[in-house]
Amino acid sequence: MAKRLKLLVFSISKSKKLDRILNAQKSSACPTVAFFYITNNGSVNVRKSGDYISKMIEMAGGRYILSENAGDENALSTTNMQMEAFYAAACDADILIYNTTVDDEMYTLDDLLQKSELMEDFKAVRNGNVWRMGGSMFQQTTGLADLLVDLHSVITGEADTGNRLTFLSRVE
Repeated sequence: MAKRLKLLVFSISKSKKLDRILNAQKSSACPTVAFFYITNNGSVNVRKSGDYISKMIEMAGGRYILSENAGDENALSTTNMQMEAFYAAACDADILIYNTTVDDEMYTLDDLLQKSELMEDFKAVRNGNVWRMGGSMFQQTTGLADLLVDLHSVITGEADTGNRLTFLSRVE
């Protein structure tokens, strides 16, 4: 009985957090976000505009900056871009989120710069607003709500006030 009660309280608490995020007034000047990883051959893998990660960024109050560049011409949820095209599209992004679920070799800004020196010119890198998504996210089917809360915390700046994040961590 106590376990069920704890689960119910946890579910209600999570539901209230999600309601607050989903019903929040969205600003027309919302922060821009790029979600990506750099492949072994130097291209950049990004989510397409119709992908659930892109949609979650928008639900959390951000604008997925790669919407125009990551077309939906096939059923895949990701696409590869040349680094130069990624630079042109995402250099001015307010927030960068590196997908370490595929490439778990990026822990620091130095690691990111070793993958591509061009990253040094990115606004989010200069401003220290680079995050990594931990590798366990896709193994936790119940983690989508926590990811949405994390995205909202990063996009709104609440992550800087000590909010504990589940899947995202700042890259230093």
